[in-house]
Amino acid sequence: MDNAPDPHKESVYRWEASWGHSWNNNHITLRSCRMLVALACDTYKVPRPKIKRHLAAKGFSWSAPRRGEISFQAGEHRGYGGMNVPTTMHEAAHHIVWHLHGERVQDHGRTFLGIFLDLLTRAKVAPRIALEATARAAGLKWK
Repeated sequence: MDNAPDPHKESVYRWEASWGHSWNNNHITLRSCRMLVALACDTYKVPRPKIKRHLAAKGFSWSAPRRGEISFQAGEHRGYGGMNVPTTMHEAAHHIVWHLHGERVQDHGRTFLGIFLDLLTRAKVAPRIALEATARAAGLKWK
């Protein structure tokens, strides 16, 4: 989201990578990404962002909440694609956290992870107990 120190970023990324490669491939449409982000934003009562996609050569998916944009990686970059439910929930969590807390919380910190876990559970990616167990095993903490 910004250039501030983000000590939990790599731990969150390693945890996501441990879920298996198929979770990080393109397997939903841009329309589905838009729908999931809209539902997440409506749940937390924050404004919906503009949703777009970019070519893989431009890197990973990203959220720019100040600009009100989320962009999903449409092709594959380093073997991963961004148009999937976990990545959609990850970027939606960034957008939501920023709208609720601004710059007061870390990009991949406890508050982010709490909202991300909630969104993953609501999207039925995995049972909450399983997500928490794997997050705990990865040394992550949430609130």
